[in-house]
Amino acid sequence: MTKPDQAHAPLSRKLLLLGALPAVVMFIVLMVFFTSARLDDARQDLSGSSQMLADSLAPALEYAVVSGNSVALEQVLTQSLRRSKADWIRVVDVMGTQIGRVGIGASDDDSDAGPFNVYEAEILQQPLELDSAQDTEWFTPEYGFGSGALRVGTVQVGVSTEILENRRQDILWSSLAVGTALLLFSILLINHFLGSILAPIRNLSGRVGRLINRDYQEVAHSGSRGAREVVALEQQLNELARHLTELNNAREQTLAASESARQKAESANQAKSEFLATMSHELRTPLNGVLGMIDLIQEDPLTTRQRDYLDTARQSTEDLLTVISDILDFSRVDNGSLVLDSQEFDLRKLIENCTATYRHLAEERGLPLNLSFYGEWPDTPIVVGDAPRLRQILAGLIDNAIKFTGDGFINIQAGCVALEDNCLILNCSVSDSGSGIPVDRLSDIFNSFEQLENGDDRRHGGTGLGLSLVQRLIELMGGHIKVETDLGKGSSFRFELPFELANGAESKKPPEESARRSAHGAAHALVVEDNLVNQRVAMALLARLGFQTDSADNGKDAFEKVRNNHKGYDLILMDCQMPILDGYETTRMIREWEQGNGQSGTPIIALTADVLPGTEKSCLDCGMNDYLAKPVRKENLQAVLSRWVQL
Repeated sequence: MTKPDQAHAPLSRKLLLLGALPAVVMFIVLMVFFTSARLDDARQDLSGSSQMLADSLAPALEYAVVSGNSVALEQVLTQSLRRSKADWIRVVDVMGTQIGRVGIGASDDDSDAGPFNVYEAEILQQPLELDSAQDTEWFTPEYGFGSGALRVGTVQVGVSTEILENRRQDILWSSLAVGTALLLFSILLINHFLGSILAPIRNLSGRVGRLINRDYQEVAHSGSRGAREVVALEQQLNELARHLTELNNAREQTLAASESARQKAESANQAKSEFLATMSHELRTPLNGVLGMIDLIQEDPLTTRQRDYLDTARQSTEDLLTVISDILDFSRVDNGSLVLDSQEFDLRKLIENCTATYRHLAEERGLPLNLSFYGEWPDTPIVVGDAPRLRQILAGLIDNAIKFTGDGFINIQAGCVALEDNCLILNCSVSDSGSGIPVDRLSDIFNSFEQLENGDDRRHGGTGLGLSLVQRLIELMGGHIKVETDLGKGSSFRFELPFELANGAESKKPPEESARRSAHGAAHALVVEDNLVNQRVAMALLARLGFQTDSADNGKDAFEKVRNNHKGYDLILMDCQMPILDGYETTRMIREWEQGNGQSGTPIIALTADVLPGTEKSCLDCGMNDYLAKPVRKENLQAVLSRWVQL
């Protein structure tokens, strides 16, 4: 039993108290009233009977007293005492002298002793009327009492006070016995009817408990046997049970629909992720071939016109790759799967490098791109954060400024505000002198796939994801962005991001083996790639870096070449998605074969167009040593290979 149950008395006790308390009060009041009445009646009865005895004896004793007949006096007193409640009867003359007395166990000397109530009556001698016409003067006393009765004595009746006390006790005990019996009978009667009253209430309580326990079965009501209120409550509980049953059914249907919708949403999300992975792979694969071939062609002697054509093709391919990356990043931010990296980097140097990347493009359009720093910059602003995402934010704002500025300038201002606990705030703004943004469109510029100009005659292209992705990345990194604009004069995008100072901690370095392989002469590499164009690009890039190369179209052929090449390979470039046997399983088989034959692990570098979260971890978990996303640039490939092979 819980504490609230212990603190509240049961209803049966309260109702029993409610019924018994008035009965007890009535019992006490009635007992006091009727006992007092009976005591008064007993007192009056005893007093009246004793006084009546004295009054009736007075006329009867007239003759005996007047005549002095003591025998007759004694007989009358004895007979009267026997039939009364008196303890003694005494007769005295007018002088107070006792002339007769009878009593119970008392002598003449102590007749007045003890607690007695004495009742008196005068003994009168009545005049004798012989004839109404005759003169009665002869009978008139000489001392002149007139013609009235003559007092000749007094009769006294003594009644002990113990009689009244005994009567009082009898009355009290009898009243108490009768009252107690009636009280017990009343309590038993109340308890009997209380059970019949509480039984339906207990049933209702049990019914409510079953409803709480989700037992919604209807119960037949008491009908004519129960009280009207109880029957009404039972009917209402049945209605409540029906309503709860309907709600429960609706809830189950809603939960089933929600579960079905959740499963469909998860399936759709999974399908979207798989679609993005597939599209990323399928789009990046041909782009890898295009960019690779462009890089290879640009290393050959070219005319000025040919180099210009190749630069245009390369820029178009880079733009397409940027669109693909933006769509993938936006999808990851939208479904919450984008995980921020935490690496140490030089904040000021990153801003300078990103600005320098766009300076040539801005100058081609006749726009000066100015960069200035202000605030409390440390000597070496090494911070911890996601450097690629910060570069992506800054690049998106600079690219947007260049796109919408026909002439004028573009200014980048980077400020630093030092905080406590080794933290700082980066205040960065990108301002331009472009056309500006209408005030009524300010709320739309950060919407997905939203552009200021719609229709076929718009002057600027794009997907409309740039600013939306920038805003979401800034908010994901814990900052905020705001825009200030003046139509016809330009716009200014300002954002703030918090960073933590590195405090001289050692930077995380890419994993390296304890001893790198040295290439004695020409190193031997195996390219595992199912796409022939990408295969040719990878082999050509490796050849430019001084490698001898073999190729395999799938994982099964690659595993056979690893087993049959007795000299072994110094490096393996492994595509992840291939027919027959994919790159993950092929890598596991190669690692198991190497362990079984006591060979050192050949560096295997993942070469994949899948850039979704978790791809790099999956590559490292299956036994690969490094990860390189398509499209592969010569400088990126050279940087990764230098970690495993001395070039």
